[in-house]
Amino acid sequence: MQYVQDSFDAGTVIAAWLSPGTLGQLEPVMRRLLCGQQLFVKQADGSYRPKGSELGLARPFDFADLYSPALRHG
Repeated sequence: MQYVQDSFDAGTVIAAWLSPGTLGQLEPVMRRLLCGQQLFVKQADGSYRPKGSELGLARPFDFADLYSPALRHG
């Protein structure tokens, strides 16, 4: 398993999957909405929110909750 360090700046958009353990802890409706690759935006406090969740529809996630994060270009 490759270890990826969080070196992204606040406001950076990355593409990642939620780790299986984190996804399994979510309510069934949220699990269906957040399964598969998502775009996450790094917040000023270091947490990550799914892009488009400004209305509070999803809780913030830690970098460790993300699986295979990659910078989104474009």
